[in-house]
Amino acid sequence: MKIRILAEGSTKWQRLIKHWGLSILIDDDILFDTFGKPGYVVKQLKKFGADIGKIKHIIISHDDWDHVAGLWDILAQNRSVTVYICPHFHPEIKAKIGRYGASFVEAAGVTNLRDNIYLGGELTGKRLDSDIPEQYMAVKTGSGLAVITGCAHPGIVEITRHAKDVFNSGVDMLIGGFHLKDHAIGKIRDIISELKKLGVRRMMPFHCTGRSAQELIIKEYGDNCVIPGEGLITDL
Repeated sequence: MKIRILAEGSTKWQRLIKHWGLSILIDDDILFDTFGKPGYVVKQLKKFGADIGKIKHIIISHDDWDHVAGLWDILAQNRSVTVYICPHFHPEIKAKIGRYGASFVEAAGVTNLRDNIYLGGELTGKRLDSDIPEQYMAVKTGSGLAVITGCAHPGIVEITRHAKDVFNSGVDMLIGGFHLKDHAIGKIRDIISELKKLGVRRMMPFHCTGRSAQELIIKEYGDNCVIPGEGLITDL
């Protein structure tokens, strides 16, 4: 099983120019999040020789603009997909998917996409003073779970614990945005320590993880931490 980073935005400048978010292709049929710049993921799929018509499943981790904005350009070219959302996403997201003629699943609990690939179900995090629903993807591998997150608003430690409990398996690898960019250094160190105690062996942190957190993770994990760029392919 292969994953490719189609799109990623991780710096303050990229956020300012709306080149922000992430999008990950799993094999050739599953897309996790759709980035924050309309049309960019379609462009990247073509650049890397991926067939948009082969995509069967699109997972939206949460309904912030930087994870949803690219969805509509994809649906305009491929409506024979199923979009997986959280039950408490904004109603307009659900309505708009319907207007494009695509089907969607409100994944409240653990959902099997295909062999060894699952969604963890809706969890609740915080966005300023409001709740935000978010889901993660879990891939069963020979080394344990690979957990893919959009922004980890419910907390990357909490997501890791949830995955361990729900799937009765160790978490070998964390991939995606960990939402540590606004945390104090001491708090980031505590989170990394907790993840190590939980048995996380490998990391691929980007997007909203933040540069300071990335540097601390690199210091702790060494060669077992990879900071990905667009186009990177990883075997799971």
